[in-house]
Amino acid sequence: MTKDANFAQGLSKVKENDHFAAIDLFTLVLKEDPKDTNALSQRAVCYLNILDYKKSLADINAAIAIEPDYGYYYQCRAYIKANMKDYESSIKDYEKAVELDPQDSIALNNLALAQEQMGWAKQAESNFNKSDKIAGIKTAQERSDQRITENIKEVTPIENKLEEETSGDSKGKIAKSVFTKKSNFKEFVSFIKNGFKLKENDES
Repeated sequence: MTKDANFAQGLSKVKENDHFAAIDLFTLVLKEDPKDTNALSQRAVCYLNILDYKKSLADINAAIAIEPDYGYYYQCRAYIKANMKDYESSIKDYEKAVELDPQDSIALNNLALAQEQMGWAKQAESNFNKSDKIAGIKTAQERSDQRITENIKEVTPIENKLEEETSGDSKGKIAKSVFTKKSNFKEFVSFIKNGFKLKENDES
């Protein structure tokens, strides 16, 4: 078979989870073209899947030497190192991948995972949030803010009704002042959570 045919067949074997056969086919490609980085990276992944970390690392190192500005290869090496429990070195490679492509949400997410393994909670949280933002996923804080905003929208008609029916009493005052006084916002959230009712000791 030709080089391209061997490569295509190798990919087919990867999909079938026949990693040993895929390694043989990618090796044929590399015998014809030792600098084929696609074959090197694919064979590296196959070696990783059969837990041969040494050969996996050797192949991805070779790919990086040929294409040092391709962030995906640093991600691959970082992932291999993470599987070897070398999280600190893995982090350096993920950081390089992010440096080469700051919009790579997967690299940022995996960087955060590696940082978690090192106990670097703040850095991990920051990168998780960056990854979520790029991927269009709301952060926990944004989801919380959205829920509060939605609750405010839902309660606004009730707030108007309370003002009409209980003009001058404490319920009406809370509903009215929450939109003008920041200090009352916490009390308003509690008001929502309590089913739009004040606590008994507040209804006097």
